[in-house]
Amino acid sequence: MVNESPPAFTPTTFGRYMLLDRLAIGGMAEIFKAKQSGAHGFEKILVIKRILPHLAAEAEFLGMFIDEAKLQSVLQHPKIVQVFEFGEVDGQYFIALEFVDGMDGLNLLRACAHKRQRLPLRIAVHIACEVLDALDYAHAKCGPDGQPLGVVHRDVSPSNVFISRRGDVKLGDFGIARASEQQRQSKTQTGTLKGKYGYMAPEQVVGGDIDGRADIFAVGIVLAEMLMGRRLFTAPNDLDVLLMVRDAKLDRLDLHGGEIPPLLRKILNRMLTRMPEDRFPSAAATREALQEFLFETRQRVGAADLGALIETISKPSDGPPPIPADGSLMGEDTRAKAEAAARQKEAIVRASKEPPPAPIDLPEMEEEDSDIYPIISFKQDETYTPTPVEQQPDVKGEFGELSPARLFGRLAADRETGQLILERGSISKEIYLVDGTPEFVSSNMPTERFGEYLVARGVISPGELSMALAILPRFHGKLGDTLVGLSLLRPLEVFRHLTRQVRDKIIDVFSWDGGQYRFFRGRTNTRESFPLGLDAFEIFGAGVAGLPLDVVKARLERDASKRIRKVERARPVAEQFRVGAGPRELWQRLDGKRTVGEWLKRYDQPDQQLTLCRTLYLLVESDLAVLE
Repeated sequence: MVNESPPAFTPTTFGRYMLLDRLAIGGMAEIFKAKQSGAHGFEKILVIKRILPHLAAEAEFLGMFIDEAKLQSVLQHPKIVQVFEFGEVDGQYFIALEFVDGMDGLNLLRACAHKRQRLPLRIAVHIACEVLDALDYAHAKCGPDGQPLGVVHRDVSPSNVFISRRGDVKLGDFGIARASEQQRQSKTQTGTLKGKYGYMAPEQVVGGDIDGRADIFAVGIVLAEMLMGRRLFTAPNDLDVLLMVRDAKLDRLDLHGGEIPPLLRKILNRMLTRMPEDRFPSAAATREALQEFLFETRQRVGAADLGALIETISKPSDGPPPIPADGSLMGEDTRAKAEAAARQKEAIVRASKEPPPAPIDLPEMEEEDSDIYPIISFKQDETYTPTPVEQQPDVKGEFGELSPARLFGRLAADRETGQLILERGSISKEIYLVDGTPEFVSSNMPTERFGEYLVARGVISPGELSMALAILPRFHGKLGDTLVGLSLLRPLEVFRHLTRQVRDKIIDVFSWDGGQYRFFRGRTNTRESFPLGLDAFEIFGAGVAGLPLDVVKARLERDASKRIRKVERARPVAEQFRVGAGPRELWQRLDGKRTVGEWLKRYDQPDQQLTLCRTLYLLVESDLAVLE
């Protein structure tokens, strides 16, 4: 996070530049206002972004810094902050950037709040259009070979939108922008924090694939905040913020955005939809929709209007800006966050001073079903006890007669709500569904405990897990809070690992060849749980996509003599499984003239066979195709 009040700075020489003032200090670099001098009194004011000394020797951070310089140097656009030079002075790497004489979007909003005035609607929409214009260029930018670079900014926020006194709007800070892999010096590591929590897209939060539509979501957040004068996603702790973003909860927009015209709110809602495919397809399309709104409502706005506002708003007023407690952008819940941080720090200090209790002295730490929800509970030794079953199940059967994939797919398609119990030998899993979507998952497998999951993947060490378990009671039995409090994981990492672990727990069932299932319609989970936000059809697609060739081919060969044809108007549609265009393309070719066996003989290469078998199996098990 940027330090808004950096310590006093004395102007100093840095290579051929004179550093005049330190503007900010971030997590990776410090920013200076600088002057470049030349012959005959030539002077140019610019910005020097210098990597922090303790990170200069870190290959990953240096690689990210080089990536930023290379990427931003090829993005030559009047609405993107320009790069003049990348260099090194005495082992200190820096980027020389264009200086925008004005203020960034965050300071603009804070200044408006201080003066007790709302940013004019037409100005807010105009700023969003300018940012989208910059993103449209960046998203479509091609390399020397003519291939798209695949640029995604990933950190669009008010503090990265710069507005000059002339009214020019420029998008800056491509420090964590993503280009296609071959264009990048450094690689993003799993779990690494990329972007500010409150300005991420839902797919960023869960660690999914992202494209330019993630930036559209972020611009939607910025526009909403400009219109409300308040943060859109804010909460006392980071995990709650991540939940709000993941679920695209617009409660604050509903509460504070009552004055937004219906047409503009409709555009904003589309920008802020949870699913990328429901948003505008491109930054250009989003910009055109906003410009059409301005045209239809007969609102004219240009750089001169914005420049006049900047001049007016930047004039000093009496007294420092107050820090509100209502979530406005002026304070950003400063007081609540400071108090929460102080409590957490006090707990960590207290835990470090007191000797940890021995595990044998903590019999209450026997593990229960909620172990998979680390911010709720994680106990040491699991004693799994399924929910008592007294009534007869509404649906039951053996796997073999019905595959796990087909069972899961039908429950999802029928939007069933209830308790699903799955058993194979000594293994037992329990899934609660709401409208066909998993809302709670538990397992009696020791390897599927969250802590063991993190250790198995090298996220934390066995010793770190033991340390966390030893002081777990001091964090109210919440493993996620404990890991965050010990600085072993960031909140975003806890969030993503938890989502993946629970998802993997369901996907594992797709490989079962035997076992039993029971479904109790209408039953709801009564235990405290972490909201998962999973997509049942995406899990179905991932489950089938993870099956090995021998397994899926053997299952198809049981019906080799049957003809296969597509089912018109089927539920769901092929795109809902999110495994690419293959299922839709193959589905359209299933005319019922060929048997399953004839389809299987069409390809000889193992990779082609694997793709065909998985796609056929997905279509059959999801009832998108039928065997006759």
